[in-house]
Amino acid sequence: MDTVTAWFVALFTFLWPGADSSVDEVRYFGYVEGEYVYVSAQHSGILQSLTVNRGDTVVDGQPLFTLDDSKQRFRLARKKAELAKANSQLADESTGQRPEELEVINEKLRSAEARYTLAKATYERSKDLANLDIIASSKLDSDQASLDSASAIVEERRAQLKVARLPARGAQIEEARQTVVAAKMAADIARVELEERKVAAPSAGYIQQTYFLPGEFVSFGTPVVSILPKEKIKFLFYINEADRAAIRIGAMVQIGCENCKASIEARISYISDTAEYTPPVIYSLEDRSKLVFMAEALPIKPTSLLPGQPIDVRLEP
Repeated sequence: MDTVTAWFVALFTFLWPGADSSVDEVRYFGYVEGEYVYVSAQHSGILQSLTVNRGDTVVDGQPLFTLDDSKQRFRLARKKAELAKANSQLADESTGQRPEELEVINEKLRSAEARYTLAKATYERSKDLANLDIIASSKLDSDQASLDSASAIVEERRAQLKVARLPARGAQIEEARQTVVAAKMAADIARVELEERKVAAPSAGYIQQTYFLPGEFVSFGTPVVSILPKEKIKFLFYINEADRAAIRIGAMVQIGCENCKASIEARISYISDTAEYTPPVIYSLEDRSKLVFMAEALPIKPTSLLPGQPIDVRLEP
């Protein structure tokens, strides 16, 4: 708490009716304190929009601000394109050659089969003529060689067609598959980085302060908004040295304040083990120069009290 607030609370406590009067019930004095959540961006950039103002009440997940995201949108588009390319490559490796390439091989096979049919007919005719001693045996041998050559070409074309229909080797397919995985991860990272340019409230509460205006540059980790969650309100008060030994963590207390219609029930959550002199924030004629121990109490139910408000604390019997 800053110096001005501290002295204001000190003066308010000093002027509090009954603060120094003699009463039978022991009271301790303190003030309300809040644990603020400082919301910052995970990346640096220009603040594009700020959708809340100081004093607003927000709910968990409500948008707070956004940073310029032009670069992130371009990066995501590029990563998506790379992923599409990797998927196409994997599909190509998994399905063999393209239909156009297969048709070329089929055409060569049909041509080879036609030549084989012609060579076979020529050989059969030469064989009949050789049996009648009409042609020389050398002509029959030549036709036999042509038939064997045509048959070999047909078998070669059929083998080429079979291989063309097969997918790529296992190692090539696995490499293409890993390329797809890496491209997908890169696209996911780019998508997350784009989403991180939009920052939402991590919890419900009220906006205590905003630190930048749209158009200003925000550094990584620098708070843009501070939020005080309702459940992060606590009461700080000081126990005098004589009473310290009798008070335990977990004890119930009643919190009072100026114009409070009813006391607020709270439970002591912490007591310092180090004595200190009464701080100026709760200084009064009654408590001057006394050694005290700082204590904290948490409200049992959410409270509307705000940081800086002076309080008095009474132990429950």
